[in-house]
Amino acid sequence: MEKLIATEKAVEVIELLKARHGNLLFEQSSGCCDGTVPMCFQADGHYISSQLVLIGEIAGVPYYIDKHQAEYLKHMQVVVDVMEGRGASFSLESAEGFAFLMTSKVMK
Repeated sequence: MEKLIATEKAVEVIELLKARHGNLLFEQSSGCCDGTVPMCFQADGHYISSQLVLIGEIAGVPYYIDKHQAEYLKHMQVVVDVMEGRGASFSLESAEGFAFLMTSKVMK
């Protein structure tokens, strides 16, 4: 079982964003304002905090997560999905009418 996966719809949105914005990255921090929402940014010039760890890639896009969340999720599979509607974030997909979300399930 892979540690990090994405739904087909999430991959479609990622490919759309790559075509429009170039190199991307996902960041999932644990701050009070963004919580556990995966946020997608242009990679060029984006600062990666020392509090984030790389847990994998989806559709060729690196996925960083807060190291404390990574520890909590160490026995879980992270699933990135997308829903229609604007999320309350600065993530790139919001302007396209989508919002990324993350769920998890126990790895067997």
